[in-house]
Amino acid sequence: LLKIPVGRKNNILWNLGHIIVTQQVLHYTLSRLEMRIPKEMASMFRTGTDPELWKETPNITELKSLLLDMPDKFLEDYKNGLFKEFRPYKTSTGVELNSFEDAVAFNFFHEGTHTGIILGLIKKL
Repeated sequence: LLKIPVGRKNNILWNLGHIIVTQQVLHYTLSRLEMRIPKEMASMFRTGTDPELWKETPNITELKSLLLDMPDKFLEDYKNGLFKEFRPYKTSTGVELNSFEDAVAFNFFHEGTHTGIILGLIKKL
């Protein structure tokens, strides 16, 4: 989880944390809601961060729990009508998100991209 293969910038753990943080930003922050993760997690895994700059190793048990629990919590929040507002956003890849539905669709693409990166990292280890 922590090894960074030669020629790569991040490790598997960073990619997993980045998936969590990005989902929270796309769905909650852009909907003007508080993220459901610790704020320090966002500072460790947001776009542009680097695991070589971590002062301490992230809590792997907490990350695993979030990965497993977040889909159900998100669905519950969605069913409860929490996502009423949305602030349009242009992603770092240039994709314009103009609605909550755009953010949900883009998040699936983003998770797939990082799942592919993780599979590539596994092959290099």
